[in-house]
Amino acid sequence: MNKPKGLLGSIVSMTTVFVVFSFVFVFALGANAASTVGTNMSTTGTFLVNPASNSATSVRFQNAAGTNYFFGDSTNSRIGIGGAPQTVFEVQGTASASYLMTANTLQVGGVSSAAYSRFGTATTGYTNFITTTNDLLISGDLEVDATAQFDSFIRAGTGTTPAFFVDPTATVKRVGIGTLPGTTFEVQGTASASYLKTANSLQVAGIATVAYSRFGTNTTGTTGELDAANDLLISGALEVDGKASIAGNLQSSGRFILDTAASHSFVGDLILTSQLTVGATTASASGGAGYTAQFVGPGTGTASFYFGGNDSATSGTCFQLKSTTGAWIYMRFYQGVATPTLSTIRCH
Repeated sequence: MNKPKGLLGSIVSMTTVFVVFSFVFVFALGANAASTVGTNMSTTGTFLVNPASNSATSVRFQNAAGTNYFFGDSTNSRIGIGGAPQTVFEVQGTASASYLMTANTLQVGGVSSAAYSRFGTATTGYTNFITTTNDLLISGDLEVDATAQFDSFIRAGTGTTPAFFVDPTATVKRVGIGTLPGTTFEVQGTASASYLKTANSLQVAGIATVAYSRFGTNTTGTTGELDAANDLLISGALEVDGKASIAGNLQSSGRFILDTAASHSFVGDLILTSQLTVGATTASASGGAGYTAQFVGPGTGTASFYFGGNDSATSGTCFQLKSTTGAWIYMRFYQGVATPTLSTIRCH
């Protein structure tokens, strides 16, 4: 009753031995030839692929459709996933990793290498700054939605002159627009603002600082008068097309010329410590000395003068003069008299 079972077991055992022997024989005698394993294969030891000659496709893994998805390139010592590799390790398609660490540069958007890290394939225009692995060139756009901290220079623009420059390394931090700044804030070119407010002096057409505000770079000759931020020195010309009100003294070391057709009036006293010239720009001279006052008429005609009070005045016009002896005398014009009258009666 047990003989058939014993015979069946002997046949199975002999078949198993034959298959194992054949498998070993094939690997021992035909390992260098092309082989196909139709079922799973595993090893608990080392798996070594050592081709007889190097090839760009020494090792290939294919899917059921026969499409290669893994390449081993023994010619160039490269591994490729998803495509034939052009670098040491290359992945065609999306790849993810818990961490990405590299001891050299990071190249994103291209496979060529540079001495510095970069996003894109453009090359730097600032080889004095962008030189090593921890330098980064971004040839595309950059968006930062949170805080950005810069401990060194910030430069925006192309060429030798930046459009925007920040220098946080100086003792006094500096910002420049259109230039490398020499002051705290400097703009080269036209600038506009709704308001301009400064707690200190205003310096226009120069960057040197003085205690008073000024247009130009000249220094004041009246240091006792101009010594604070609310004092102003104008070293060029000044034009006022509207009204000008001066509550203090008006001091002029040059000529004071009123040459418009408009009327000019002074509510207070007008005191001149030098000559007065009306109707001309240059005073005449008498005996080498200028006249105290000179009135010049238009063209070659006789100069006309008007001296009088208001329409209801009856005192007439009176001039106070000095005689050749130094005494005061007074000249009046009486109605109906052809010549003026001189007397010692005071004008007022």
